[in-house]
Amino acid sequence: MTKYYVTVDQVSINFPINDKGGFNTALQVAEDLHLSKIFGESKKSKALNFYSEAFGYYKNQIKLMWNEKRKKQGVLLYFSATGFRAWQNLGELQGVKGVDFLTLIKYLTKYNAKFTRIDVAIDVIDGSLSITSLHNQIQSHQVQFLDSIGRKLSKGHQKFFGVNKRITGITCGARSSDNFLRIYDKKVEQNRSNAPYSDLAKSCKSWIRIEGEFKHDAAHAVLNDLKDKKKDDLNHKLIGYVVKRWILADAKGKLIPLWNKLTELANGEGTIPPLDPQLTDRLIQELKWFLTGGAAGVFYRVAQLFGKVGKVNFFLYLFEYVKSPDQKGHFSVPSNMDKDLELIRKQHPNPKTIDYYLDLAVKEIEKEKEANQARQDND
Repeated sequence: MTKYYVTVDQVSINFPINDKGGFNTALQVAEDLHLSKIFGESKKSKALNFYSEAFGYYKNQIKLMWNEKRKKQGVLLYFSATGFRAWQNLGELQGVKGVDFLTLIKYLTKYNAKFTRIDVAIDVIDGSLSITSLHNQIQSHQVQFLDSIGRKLSKGHQKFFGVNKRITGITCGARSSDNFLRIYDKKVEQNRSNAPYSDLAKSCKSWIRIEGEFKHDAAHAVLNDLKDKKKDDLNHKLIGYVVKRWILADAKGKLIPLWNKLTELANGEGTIPPLDPQLTDRLIQELKWFLTGGAAGVFYRVAQLFGKVGKVNFFLYLFEYVKSPDQKGHFSVPSNMDKDLELIRKQHPNPKTIDYYLDLAVKEIEKEKEANQARQDND
């Protein structure tokens, strides 16, 4: 049986700067969205584009940026797909209220904010259409792309990509435009041990993702359209944004079966749940941060500057420093620590040795290095 899901993926939001400036506005947004409560203290981050200052959470998967000299461009809140999923799922697990898409829409409307980018992902699991089949049908002119008013889009709008001489994805449009479509084999993408949905990828026969990327004016229109909608209407609307902006039809202009079914869902016929959340392993993420971030870097510097004796003294000092928490001259426990530990205990009710988790963290780090190197080689 074919299953359909819809999810909001990557999101960028622009907030007008208040009378106290960009930094104050960013702090207010972070507080209102419970970012420190969910993820702990923020860290200074690198600003992008014309923004000059930034701080981030969750290894910069969530970032707030501003420029005090360009107040008209506002404060930009960036959620990667991973960051947006973590904000909702980890927040819910910790009992934080208001960490859902509908509440976010109401919050943006209240403060005259606007989406500058929103990605909508439709997942089709165990369907009959494969990327290979779709590619062949497009190449043989059996299937064509139409725009929202039924005009045929030229082949110049379409590109194909793949791995190991196998087509795994199709795009329509330019990445720089307000609207961009990707249709790709999600099962292939998630078929690795450290992928967030690897278990689902292994258990299903097929998995196609249809991803609409809306930016600038197109993203602004999404918020205006959704601001008065009820929760039950949201998923239908989200599917509609994708399947009514890009239309897949046969040579005679008739919708292909998959697009026909999705159009029915967009028109309110049937229910569309969000893809079941896959919670990030908090313990592994913390260990990865320690091994790749500032903590390991400080230890490396101590070893280089003070030698073996310095390393030993450094460790002894750390043991003493955390021995009497919240005492003068000792470690101050962050306010979110209890919830953080509670989350880790829920995810690991019967924990194994620390060596086991360190080994897992290092393996994930090495896999990420390999993936990053592969992307650089492809570029």
